[in-house]
Amino acid sequence: MKCVCERCALLGGALLARLPKEQVARLSCVFRTGRYRRNRVLYQEGDPAGRVLALRAGLVKLVKRLENSRERIVRVVFPGELFGLEALAERTYALSAVTLEESEVCATGPEELFAFLRQDAEIALEMVRFLVNEVGRMRAQVTEMSFKDARRKVATFLLAVTPAGKEQGAEAGWTTLAFSRGEISSLLELSAETVSRTFSALRRARLIEARGRRLTIRDRAGLEKAAQREGSAGCGRGGRRG
Repeated sequence: MKCVCERCALLGGALLARLPKEQVARLSCVFRTGRYRRNRVLYQEGDPAGRVLALRAGLVKLVKRLENSRERIVRVVFPGELFGLEALAERTYALSAVTLEESEVCATGPEELFAFLRQDAEIALEMVRFLVNEVGRMRAQVTEMSFKDARRKVATFLLAVTPAGKEQGAEAGWTTLAFSRGEISSLLELSAETVSRTFSALRRARLIEARGRRLTIRDRAGLEKAAQREGSAGCGRGGRRG
């Protein structure tokens, strides 16, 4: 399906916000959109890197295979973010990409993208700026999470995956998390027990309410503060995996 770029969270937003609509419309000839159900493998580690992808809606996890046949979640892709960037310079994908929920993904081949960029210097420059900012953002995210304790990691994660405005515990404000506790543990580099204890601590503080995978933020401002300051006893660095 043809990508409608001017309505895309990525291409019509941070990447091309400063460009005329005519230029944005031309990019729709390059990207194609597909809709995928939960747990759909978009590409696997070691596959030929043939597509650059942008997430338009949904959630995608990027995972690394471990020697013991387990997998480690390296990154969660949110709407408006690029992934599969190995296709711009490498022959194979370094990670696997799997949808966490029903998702809408825009994709294009690297050569097709390069050919288009050669024809439009303005869009090419915006792409370079965007990719540099993406690399800086991902590096800052990794560094920030490395120095956060368990309470701040979990609070930051919940703020990222729960849409703003879904507060106060009203039934309409509940979100079904796309992640199991095990997946959260893998992503945040915490033990499953530490994740459970931290969820319980945030519930006792009346910041969140959770029922299985269903969750609502009762106090977003309070959770934002929890994401920025050191946690209390029982939710600190001691729960991090060695």
